[in-house]
Amino acid sequence: MEELFGIGILVYVFFGVMGGMLSGLAGVGGGIVFVPTLVYVAGWNITEAVAASLIIIVFSSLVGTIRNQRSQDPANWRWVFLFSLTVAPSALIGVAVSRFSPEVVVEISFALLLLALAYPTARGRPEMEEGVQKIPTWTVFLCGVFIGALSGLVGVGGGVVMVPLMVLGLGLTAKRAVSTSLAVVMFTGLVGGLGYIATSFDRLGEIPPLVVGSMVGAWIGVRIRDPLPDNAVRIGFAVFMVLVSLRTLAGALGIF
Repeated sequence: MEELFGIGILVYVFFGVMGGMLSGLAGVGGGIVFVPTLVYVAGWNITEAVAASLIIIVFSSLVGTIRNQRSQDPANWRWVFLFSLTVAPSALIGVAVSRFSPEVVVEISFALLLLALAYPTARGRPEMEEGVQKIPTWTVFLCGVFIGALSGLVGVGGGVVMVPLMVLGLGLTAKRAVSTSLAVVMFTGLVGGLGYIATSFDRLGEIPPLVVGSMVGAWIGVRIRDPLPDNAVRIGFAVFMVLVSLRTLAGALGIF
């Protein structure tokens, strides 16, 4: 068993807990945490980390979606299914690109995505009245193709991007958009994860401890987040994203 898991089951559980805690603290999907953790701490290559991240996201999003259904702002399932029809299949585009692109392309794409999302993460989600739309609905679904492809390529669920799109283009409130986005991320991770499994992902046996750890960590992160100021959590996580992005770019360019 020790040989199968390499650095040990408990260490993988620890990685999962740490990633889940940061995800719970920031209220976003775990991809921006799990990918750099597996690459720089566990020593996986970027493609393996992306595949594992998508699989882990399925379970963490499922837990979050079930919890959200008991809240005052559950997912809007009409938009979940319609948006998933655009985003989830598009994840296979990213999976295909990752199989034929050099590893450095995936690393640079991941780093640039983190940099692009750092500012909106620090700024927070817009608050609007239910039913108010600022951009055409078709724009949301067009962007969904791009989000899905990026998700499959870099292992990020895309919730940070989907939430403002749903608020501005579908007329959802921020809280309901968060719940709806999380359900879409679940389906996107499922399609993308199966895409990697169907190709050449051979570390599936190492996923369970990461999944269990992420679920426990997410619960802890939410509990820790409650008494903390929202601004502090958002800004702190945005700084984390920038640091990881710079480290990834430096590694991809051979600086260190």
